[in-house]
Amino acid sequence: MTKLPHIIFLHGWGQSAQIWHQQTQHFSPLTRTYTINLPGHGGSPDIEAETWLTHVQHEIQHHMDTHRQPTILVGWSLGGQIALKLQQKLEGLSGLILISTTPRFRQHDNCQTDCQTDWRYGCTDEIWQGFQQAANEQNPKLMQRFFHMMLHGGKLSRKDMQTIAAQAINKSFPPSTQALQTGLHFLSTFDFRNDLKAITLPTLVVHGKQDAIVPIEAGQYLAKRIPQSQQYIFQDCGHAPFLTHHVAFNQTLESWWKNISA
Repeated sequence: MTKLPHIIFLHGWGQSAQIWHQQTQHFSPLTRTYTINLPGHGGSPDIEAETWLTHVQHEIQHHMDTHRQPTILVGWSLGGQIALKLQQKLEGLSGLILISTTPRFRQHDNCQTDCQTDWRYGCTDEIWQGFQQAANEQNPKLMQRFFHMMLHGGKLSRKDMQTIAAQAINKSFPPSTQALQTGLHFLSTFDFRNDLKAITLPTLVVHGKQDAIVPIEAGQYLAKRIPQSQQYIFQDCGHAPFLTHHVAFNQTLESWWKNISA
């Protein structure tokens, strides 16, 4: 690539584009950055589950067609899975960055009857039930508990967590119940394990070693099976390295981004 690529960011379940504030501040002076609110998140209108992915695909493609610049797609958690789902359909995409991403979200250990679906590197049933409760009840305290779980694993004080939450959570436009339930549907059904070897894009896999939601082994699985992938693991870090380790995270992305652009 002769020019530095644009960057598009996809957030995860129950959050919004606001969560990327540290990245837009860092990267905007360097190149064009674009953050997408998934349907029903951050004030974006709700869309039926059947057209969710098409809507996101069209928004990404519209940006790339408008500016006609090589583009890197950055996805975190559910956003990373959406990036995996859409990457082959997007024309002009130059690279992927997958943060705290897994090819299959939920744990499934049933090797005695079906070893093909066995997956031990997913979130536990206990955590999953907490997600379902938060989606069904729309209880702010439950969403706050989920947010703190994302930060678990880092050496953060309670005050640090409160500061991060105040800056990253869009309290004016919380996610809708429909959006949360649709997101859970995708998290429950996506399975990309058989698709990874076909990915031809340069890919950076980023994970926190102490991730309590998506085990580190899931990120290692991605990195081993995506042909042109590199991996970076943050120590003393949970599910959101771009929040808790934003300086090192931004530097890591910038270094990788410039290397593939050379």
